Amino acid sequence: MVGLARSSSRLVWCWILLACTIRASAADGRPALLAEIEDALAAPAIRGGVQSILIQSLATNEMWYERNGGLLMMPASNQKLLTSAAALHLLGPEFRFETAVLAASKPNSSGLVTGDIVVKGSGDPFLDDAAIKGLAKAMRANGVRAISGGVIGDGSAFTDAGYGDGWAWDDMTYYYSVPVSGLNVNSNVIRVRALPGKRVGDPAVLVVTPTDRYAEVRSKVTTAAKGVRPRLTVYRRLGLDVVDVTGHVAVGTKADGAPSASVSVQNPPLYAAMRLAEVLRASGVSVARAPRVGIAGHQHRIVLAKHTSPPLSEMIVRLNKPSDNLAAECLLRAIGLAKSGTGSVAAGRKAVFEWFTSIGMDTGSLIMMDGSGLSRQDYVTGRNLLALLHHMHGHRHANAFQASLPIAGVDGTLRNRMKGTPAAGNCRAKTGYVSNVSSLSGYVTTATGEPLVFVILMNNHPCRNAEATAVQDRIVKALASYRD
Repeated sequence: MVGLARSSSRLVWCWILLACTIRASAADGRPALLAEIEDALAAPAIRGGVQSILIQSLATNEMWYERNGGLLMMPASNQKLLTSAAALHLLGPEFRFETAVLAASKPNSSGLVTGDIVVKGSGDPFLDDAAIKGLAKAMRANGVRAISGGVIGDGSAFTDAGYGDGWAWDDMTYYYSVPVSGLNVNSNVIRVRALPGKRVGDPAVLVVTPTDRYAEVRSKVTTAAKGVRPRLTVYRRLGLDVVDVTGHVAVGTKADGAPSASVSVQNPPLYAAMRLAEVLRASGVSVARAPRVGIAGHQHRIVLAKHTSPPLSEMIVRLNKPSDNLAAECLLRAIGLAKSGTGSVAAGRKAVFEWFTSIGMDTGSLIMMDGSGLSRQDYVTGRNLLALLHHMHGHRHANAFQASLPIAGVDGTLRNRMKGTPAAGNCRAKTGYVSNVSSLSGYVTTATGEPLVFVILMNNHPCRNAEATAVQDRIVKALASYRD
């Protein structure tokens, strides 16, 4: 028994030695860099979590470091790297969304359009009030002065339910977890601002923009004493456009200092139809009926106005730098619509998986339940993410892809990170965060000019995200400072 125990012990130590050799072999000749990375990953704050780390030279293809590269990890918003890269390749940088206002007939000599008009979307995530006003202006220029019916919002370009599989129900109030539709407007949110009453204890005055007619907003916000820090909490009841607002705002607070919050809407096509109807009326065009949701019929052939989005090369900057979930979700469905005629996650996933396979990614080690990374059912290996980033470095649209990534210490979600270090203005990478998941993957150049690609995926850490990102920043700063 003693001999068996000794043999087992020797076997265990052999496996440990082999594991350490595999992990460290790529960094032979860089012991100081390896020590810095290992020391960063030994931070007590992330103890108990799992990290997948890969670092590779883009100049020589040498793997400098790998830890847990084959493990399936939740990517959080690193999922947007998959979506935006696939969109650039499959749709092209000049791809644009179109939103049209359709009618069954042209306006008559007095400017009357008989029947309903339909505002039909193709999934533009950035359609806003300026675009709605542009549509109304174009309609007036085309002679429209009255509509005998109402405005119908058509979001049928996308066929899925508004929320992704695995999204958290308690996020659905907030701007980052809005429902996805073929017709979106104003990022599918309304904004609530609280102004103080005249005296302490008075009810606060709520200002809802861009319209106070869409949702029922119930307020319990009060006026607090001067100097009290403001607090505003919003909650939209599940499945309803009923918003409860609580909190307080100090007496004497000016409008520019008033607390505010964005709240998701339940029905984006109805919201868009309502905004167009309101803007039309404000511009002098009468609309007889209330807005509603529907689908454009074969009779709606007359185009009264059209809005075209910026090109995809500009939209992915607005996607990746601020990490816009709605934009990512719309692009995944738009890929499906363009490639198969079906605007769904499943159709988009099928198309992108075919491309992923063609560039050497292992789609058997990839679970893609949405385009944004909000889902906790998304999984990717570090090796897959590294393969994608490596491929995009040499892609014909590499410049557009890299220009969309946040720059350390400069902009996007990295604007306040790694300032005053060799990584600032150097590292371009995508951040990611959901509860107990943090990620950072992208590109950085060493102090001697060697370009690197890196992936850092961190799951199951019990600490605050700031402590996890501190570990990531330390690794990237070490890479940017490295002299071979």
